[in-house]
Amino acid sequence: MPFTLEWTQRGVIKRFHGHLSGYDLVASAEAVGSDPRYDRLRFILNDFTAIGSHAIDATDIEHYASLRIGAALHNRHVLSPFVAQGNPGEHIARCLQTPDYENGHPVETFPDLDSALHWVAQRVK
Repeated sequence: MPFTLEWTQRGVIKRFHGHLSGYDLVASAEAVGSDPRYDRLRFILNDFTAIGSHAIDATDIEHYASLRIGAALHNRHVLSPFVAQGNPGEHIARCLQTPDYENGHPVETFPDLDSALHWVAQRVK
């Protein structure tokens, strides 16, 4: 899998690397949403900085967004920072901020991991 999950006390960091397919993007959301720790999560950080290439289209983003919308009905208190410098991360984050795909989890994009973690730390007490 071209992603790893790093679970913390209050959240999870999804680190994507190499070639990222739409299937793998969706699998990352399924892995987090189906884990029993999801109930207590306060953030899901998506780090796209190590992506070398991708094959993600609009259908993949819609599937990913639908999983997020369903998960948000169960846990409304999740922050969703994205770490990205270009696509696909920035494009996915922009899509998730539109009315069609918004799920109530605040989405912000940051250029580096430290900035994203700082944003989370200021909001999660």
